[in-house]
Amino acid sequence: MPAELSLMTGRLAGSKSSYLRKAADEPVEWYAWSEEAFERARKENKPVLLSIGAVWCHWCHVMAHESWQDKDVARIINEKFIPIKVDRDERPELDKIYQEAVNALTGRGGWPLTVFLTPDKEPFYGGTYFPDSPRHGLPSIKEILLAVSDAYEKNRKDVMNTVKEMMKIYAPGKLSRSELKAGYVSGAVEAMKDNYDMINGGFGGAPKFPFSEALLFLLQRYETDCDVDAWNMADHTLRKMASGGVYDQAGGGFHRYSTDSGWRVPHFEKMLYDNALLLKAYLVAYQKTRSDFYRHVSHEIVDFVFRDLVREPAGFASSIDADVHGEEGSYFVWTEDEIKGMLGNRADTFIEAFNVTKNGNFEGGKNILYMTGEIDRSKFENELTILLDTRYEREMPYVDTSIITGWTSLMSTSLLKAYEILDDYRCKDHAIKTVDFILNIMYKDGKLYRMYSDVPSVDAFIEDYSCLIEALIESFAAVQDYYYIDMAERLLADCDENFLDRENGGYFYVQKSDRSPMTQDKPVMDYSVPGPNAQMARNLIKLHYYTGEGKYREKAKELLEIFLDAAKPYPLGNATYFSALDYYANPPDQIIIAAENGEGMDFIHSVNSLICKRAVILYNDNTTRMLEEFEGKVPVGGKTTAYICRQGVCMKPVSSLDELKRIYRH
Repeated sequence: MPAELSLMTGRLAGSKSSYLRKAADEPVEWYAWSEEAFERARKENKPVLLSIGAVWCHWCHVMAHESWQDKDVARIINEKFIPIKVDRDERPELDKIYQEAVNALTGRGGWPLTVFLTPDKEPFYGGTYFPDSPRHGLPSIKEILLAVSDAYEKNRKDVMNTVKEMMKIYAPGKLSRSELKAGYVSGAVEAMKDNYDMINGGFGGAPKFPFSEALLFLLQRYETDCDVDAWNMADHTLRKMASGGVYDQAGGGFHRYSTDSGWRVPHFEKMLYDNALLLKAYLVAYQKTRSDFYRHVSHEIVDFVFRDLVREPAGFASSIDADVHGEEGSYFVWTEDEIKGMLGNRADTFIEAFNVTKNGNFEGGKNILYMTGEIDRSKFENELTILLDTRYEREMPYVDTSIITGWTSLMSTSLLKAYEILDDYRCKDHAIKTVDFILNIMYKDGKLYRMYSDVPSVDAFIEDYSCLIEALIESFAAVQDYYYIDMAERLLADCDENFLDRENGGYFYVQKSDRSPMTQDKPVMDYSVPGPNAQMARNLIKLHYYTGEGKYREKAKELLEIFLDAAKPYPLGNATYFSALDYYANPPDQIIIAAENGEGMDFIHSVNSLICKRAVILYNDNTTRMLEEFEGKVPVGGKTTAYICRQGVCMKPVSSLDELKRIYRH
């Protein structure tokens, strides 16, 4: 490598991000996002080339191989630009800023994101993937680099006019409070029908994403109001997804999305957040139906999590790559001959059931396993185990073991649900250990951190706080230790101090110490994780019922009123908002379990296994917090007794687990 190209290699070598470390030896002289890089851009009067991607991103790998590792491309970049590489998982606020810019410029976004900035961080041109040579209507990266450099040098006035227009998109929008109406919740279900795929399930066409938050909202509506339309959409979609290639039939767990409308051909990366949200959806579907299909899928996802994602002593890996040596999906696909060799005389039935063909249903004569129609999955348990064991002899895709607070909190919440519904104690144990790990290791001196590899790094964003607060509330619901409610309230106070717009309402994405004119957004829409302002509203409502504090419900109401006009036009993308509105308009059952002698956890576990939308609290001689709601709630005849209250009216006390189950399995 020429000296001028090798001079700066290693600048990323010490990064906490595995994505940045993988780029350390590229001939492009990458900087991490830093003032040092922009100061150099100002000093040398050069534009900045910003590349945003992720370690799991297939097309990021393609562009790195084609362009960033090409010495001629690197020479142009190093001469004419200051190059900066960003990991979107580590710095989602930067990804949000510049995705918005590229969407405004081109009408689309995604990864890899390629953006050109002034030395003052302002975008003026960008796109996503650019090939190494012109094809599919796209110019080559060399053409782009030379054209942008030429425009910046010779047409600076035009560039700055573009900058001026682009900066308008970051102006904070005006928020005003609108009246809440219970009918908006059922209206959201009706609106989702407009995007619903009645043949394949799911919403929209190809590429097709799971819209996990929407599925969870539909399941919640079914529990709240027996909404059959909501159930039918959720049930149909969940069954179709778990039968398709977007689900890893051999190893469990979901790939990120399907490239087709029928869930057959996935993008093969596996994300922690997707599997957390979808695990919860399958668990709730099983809770409502006691269907063997949903039980089987739920167990498989849990097994995948413990086999491939769990970190010891706590936490979860954040993603599994799609590629091995640049070949997408090779780890997950099979030839017909491979399957025949493994399964012998059992192969023919398996091949028919999972749509395996001689020529392959995927690239290179390989096959993605997927099922057509309703097939008893348990019939093929032995065959799938053989395939999985054989697959583990292959080189596995890269696993990013970075712990991300928000994503890890989502999985902890879902594993607590798995403990409650599947009675799997390892799920509770690891979830609680993980929540404790975040509080003890990633929360220091009143500051929460987003990332952990060997040490905590990067200030947390509002999504990390909102997901963690939810996990703390659900930890309390599972184990009835008020420490978790205390910590949820403490983190909420931190959010109010560092993220809340006290003048206009709503939580900013970025805390005030890191905020800039380009980071004024207050996200409510669901994206990779639930919309933070919507999730915070739902958290506040739950805290109201667990603490008796009316102020939390009032704060939730304010958030819901502020963001109603933003959420109403697109319920599918704002499902967490409508879930929170449903909590507000149709309150959860508040269930007090009164017991003696430290007893009552069997009733707690039973309630949690039966319903999701609940606030269940144990009141016995070990209870450390006294609530007004406990008044008059005593064990009847010395027996553990459940007091079920709806809309402030309590039912007749129940002292039998069988009777409790009858009430909630009507």
